[in-house]
Amino acid sequence: MPVADAPPPGFYAPDPYAARWLWVGIGVLALVAAWYAWVWWSTRARKVVVPPRVAPDRLARLRADYTHQIDLVLRRAAAGEISQRRAHQQLSVLVRHFVQEVSGIDAPTMTLTELNAKGSRLTPVSEVVGTLYPGEFGPRETATLDGAGTVAKQVVARWS
Repeated sequence: MPVADAPPPGFYAPDPYAARWLWVGIGVLALVAAWYAWVWWSTRARKVVVPPRVAPDRLARLRADYTHQIDLVLRRAAAGEISQRRAHQQLSVLVRHFVQEVSGIDAPTMTLTELNAKGSRLTPVSEVVGTLYPGEFGPRETATLDGAGTVAKQVVARWS
């Protein structure tokens, strides 16, 4: 005798989907949303920050201050208080910070390659840094400090 609650012969209830497919679908939707967000963020118009012009009197003070600091480094190196390598490093830091203070360009954190890639505006700075690199990073200390100091002072005197 057949049981009343039994399904009719040949009828099978559908199998439910595994829960992992729900999570796979949610993950795919999240990836698509993240892709659209990244495309929007990476292609949006960037705000270009133009640093304010330095007042002529402040520029004159900065030039005098940095020229004095360059002379001080050269004197300390000539007196033997600091090594030639250390003097090259300090000259590089001074020129880069002067450029940053006057123009707002983040020169202290740029490599020589980045300075060269920025175009003709930074050519004087990249020339000074290129002159200083062998003295800073070479295997032996070099005696190119006088020429480098002269070029560094020229950049400070002419940069605007």
